Amino acid sequence: MKRKHFWKVIAVCLYFGSVQFVYSQNAYELGEEALQYGNYEQAVRYFENAPPTGKSLIRIGYAYSQLGRYTEATRVYQEVLRLVRHGEFGQQNHVVKAQAFIGLGYIAYQQGEFDNAIQFYANVVEQDTVGVSKAQHNLGKIYAGRGEIEKAIAAHQQAISRDPNFADAYFHLGVLYIRTQDWQAAISALQKTLAISPTMSNAHYQLARCYRQIGDVQKAENAMEQFHTLKKVDTDIQKHLEAVFAADADNKLETLVKLANTYLKYEMYADAKREFQRISKYSTSEVDIAHISSGLGRISLELGNNSEAITHYNRAIQLGLKTDDIYHYLGIAYMQKRDAKQAIRQFKRALTYNSDYPESHLMLGTLYTTDGRFDSADKHYRHAIELKPEMAGAHHGLAYLYGQHNRDLNKAIDFARKAIELSPSSAPYYNTLSWLCYKHGKYDAAEAAVLKAIELDPDNPVYHEGLKEIRNHRK
Repeated sequence: MKRKHFWKVIAVCLYFGSVQFVYSQNAYELGEEALQYGNYEQAVRYFENAPPTGKSLIRIGYAYSQLGRYTEATRVYQEVLRLVRHGEFGQQNHVVKAQAFIGLGYIAYQQGEFDNAIQFYANVVEQDTVGVSKAQHNLGKIYAGRGEIEKAIAAHQQAISRDPNFADAYFHLGVLYIRTQDWQAAISALQKTLAISPTMSNAHYQLARCYRQIGDVQKAENAMEQFHTLKKVDTDIQKHLEAVFAADADNKLETLVKLANTYLKYEMYADAKREFQRISKYSTSEVDIAHISSGLGRISLELGNNSEAITHYNRAIQLGLKTDDIYHYLGIAYMQKRDAKQAIRQFKRALTYNSDYPESHLMLGTLYTTDGRFDSADKHYRHAIELKPEMAGAHHGLAYLYGQHNRDLNKAIDFARKAIELSPSSAPYYNTLSWLCYKHGKYDAAEAAVLKAIELDPDNPVYHEGLKEIRNHRK
């Protein structure tokens, strides 16, 4: 009996021990998630319940520093350094030490103790393990604040040499070149910034300043327009992030869905995917899972993962979420997989939920054109134009359809010209116009149109072949 009781006690202890271990592991993940959304107080609580590793201590210090509680943050970082001296973190000693110095450098910088901050960051550079590019970047900001421009430029260049995709370092380098009035160097640095991080609104603003200085008014206006657009996006996203932060347990799910859809609206697919996956932690209801599946379907489609998109959309439909959008985008996925039969079926289903869905009519017109079904294609293209007269693709579809079947080439040319009027930067539309004019014997117009296509897309061999054929025919 005693032995039975003994094993029962061990089983209970093991059970609760395993629960505690799982909770501890989850606590670290929850802490990281809280940091990501700026919930620093909550992050501290989670990390304090996580296993006491160098990693979790560093995150506690970071959370305190973001709360402006520098005394507590400094104490944590100093404790980390004490443990490092005793070799408590084994192979992670050098990594944790560098992270502690970066944290202490940040605190010194925020408190105006620039000499101390420089020393802390210099320690990171000297260690040459992790965080060197970040330390060099921060040194660059300190030197810039002191007016030591050459040192600042050198520091940012060193940061970039360690991390060629460091958008912030390129941005600050661009700003420094503006201060020295080296406009071309500034433009180059800011363009590299935007190549890495296209949505950095301030980079567009600084680029507008540079273009204005060199007298390129059009580029300055374009950059400023991008700046204003992105500022609106930033404001919209920040509004939803704050709503998530402030929401109580009952409203958390709703605010997360809105945030995910906002990211989706602005084509920020990685962020949207992260939010949809996060939503699944808050609810297991079929309705919510259906909306998550729909969101993930759209993301997969936009990223070119068509099979994955089909799986997600079908899951949403199975769970009862049946809308015109879901069937339309499911049709797009099948269309991109070259499954015309399934694509047509899905676009037709979309129209049963919304007969006035112009995009589905356009896609059906395209598919019926490929299948040689003139009357069906003509009907859907025209319906799309009735619903959305500015839809250039439908006008172009009709132009190609009439040309393909040699039906009223004058009308076909008119359709092509209308498509170009609505979308003047589309090289394929000019190429279609050229082809139609060539078929109709209007060689001057055909050559002019294909030359415009080449101007817009100079590396397209099809357009050059078309030009060659037109000129050979005229000899």
